[in-house]
Amino acid sequence: APTGPVITPPIGSGVPPTIGAGGLPAGFTLTAPWPEGGAIDAQYTCDGAGLAPLIAWTAPPAGTVELALVVSDNDAEDFVHHAVAGIPATAGQLGAGAVVPGSYEGTNDFGNPGWGGPCPPTPGTTHTYRWTLYALAQQTELPEGFAGRELQSLAMDTAFASTQLTGTYTRAG
Repeated sequence: APTGPVITPPIGSGVPPTIGAGGLPAGFTLTAPWPEGGAIDAQYTCDGAGLAPLIAWTAPPAGTVELALVVSDNDAEDFVHHAVAGIPATAGQLGAGAVVPGSYEGTNDFGNPGWGGPCPPTPGTTHTYRWTLYALAQQTELPEGFAGRELQSLAMDTAFASTQLTGTYTRAG
């Protein structure tokens, strides 16, 4: 089975993900300061400075009008840590405390706008966090201060492609 980011059609479309030659992901991929599935540095978490990591991506598929990013915790019912709408298709990266011109952040499940770093509720536990970048053929047109879960639902329903990257964080015990 392939590992790493995969171009994913809309959920429920019945179309399998696009995989390139040799089982490697085709095209649209994400990169972070850690390898796929690797440990997230504490500086990006509630135990550190709480900085948003710099996430970069390769060119999105043709026809992308806007990108949307949702960061969620796989182990906490997809708790949303960050939601960004209106990312221009040409942006190429996001994070490190900067918002790309034209994009806007929603409210995370902590109830705050912007980034809310990994923070497993029980010390000594490891959670897996998923960055999903959605390629949209239309603008999201969400209001300022939108709930991150609104973007997640909208993007899952309307994206024609997406790519994902995961990382883990273990809270000190």
